[in-house]
Amino acid sequence: MNKLRRPGRFWSRLILLISALALMGILTFQESRQGAATRVFSLKNLLISQAHTEGQYSVLVDEQGRMLDMMARRVYLNDEYIAADNRRYKVIRVEGNRAVCREIGIEQLSQGEETIAVPARTAVPVQAGGNQVIGVYHSHDDESYVPTQGAESIPGSGGVLQVGTAFANRLRSLGLTVYHDQTSHAPHDDAAYRRSRRTAMGLLQKGAAAIFDLHRDGVPDPTFYRRTINGQDVTMIRLVVGRENQNMSANLDFAKRLKAAADARYPGLIRGIFIGAGSYNQDLSPRAMLLEVGTHTNTLAEAERGTTLFADVVPPVLGVAARPTAARTPSTAADWKGVLFVILAFVLGGAAFLIISAGSWEKAVARLKQFTSIEWVNLLGWRRSRRPLLTREAGQGPGNQKEIVKLDKKPAAESTPNDERADWQKE
Repeated sequence: MNKLRRPGRFWSRLILLISALALMGILTFQESRQGAATRVFSLKNLLISQAHTEGQYSVLVDEQGRMLDMMARRVYLNDEYIAADNRRYKVIRVEGNRAVCREIGIEQLSQGEETIAVPARTAVPVQAGGNQVIGVYHSHDDESYVPTQGAESIPGSGGVLQVGTAFANRLRSLGLTVYHDQTSHAPHDDAAYRRSRRTAMGLLQKGAAAIFDLHRDGVPDPTFYRRTINGQDVTMIRLVVGRENQNMSANLDFAKRLKAAADARYPGLIRGIFIGAGSYNQDLSPRAMLLEVGTHTNTLAEAERGTTLFADVVPPVLGVAARPTAARTPSTAADWKGVLFVILAFVLGGAAFLIISAGSWEKAVARLKQFTSIEWVNLLGWRRSRRPLLTREAGQGPGNQKEIVKLDKKPAAESTPNDERADWQKE
């Protein structure tokens, strides 16, 4: 009986395998006919995500052909882009590495704190506004800056790690607690986001109110990201929001508030906000953000300066008052009142102890006079009034080498008695 069933099982599994291969072939054929504009949710992209590219980049243009942006990532149909001037565009078709965008409105940005709803299925609870803990990590830790480091990629020690350090140090100087996790998630591919997910969750479990995944772009033109702000060359920063997660609206709101704050303080610092296919682990938190700090043709110093400026706008967006750790809090009237209170308490306490130990007010005053006239004087070494007088013989001057100095001593009987001291000693 079992022997008769085995051939049937074999043929059913073979038919299932052939059907799966045929389905993949049909999907691949349809992709080749319909072009790149419909590749977002293909089976191939589910198996091997290709959001990031190496050695190539996409160009975003409007319907008149004017360039809006360019980035070293694949752009898909229905991706969106908020430009530096806050105009919002949507990708309506993709032609090779060229994405045509249609303007759909102008964003009204606000840097004020707004209510962010946390979905019930969020894996890790996020702390409420005002939390001073920030998490920083790197899904692609190999990304480097060629002019400074000589290579685009240095696995495990890319320049982007140093950019993260500059970002974290600036936040710490503003009084925030920062966990900068430099765990490597190599190799550099989109599967790195699955490997870095554990890192992101670990930062949230430490109480991070916001997490930042720092990257750098890969467009070849260094001037595309370079700006001069406050008299120094810095790299611009692009904010990236994944539109395939339940926190997309909250993440986008966070990105818009960061941009609004940066526009107000450092105009020109933000390259724009790209809303692309993918998740980037932003489903873990409504305040999870991917940053692209310059491109590989910028210098490391430019990128560090850019991210340092960006750090200045993070505390106000999170509702945290920046408190520079290097600055000292100025003294106030309340502080001086506290000091005077301590001094007054010390004086009154000392007076009470003196009266109690002396037994009466008169004796306490006598003891205090004795202390100031003798003990205090002796403590400072002022004994001249009690030293024997030095007299010189008549006719002897200070310039005479034969000068004779005599001690003018008084008999003990002629000394003035100290009645107060005698009374004090009797006690």
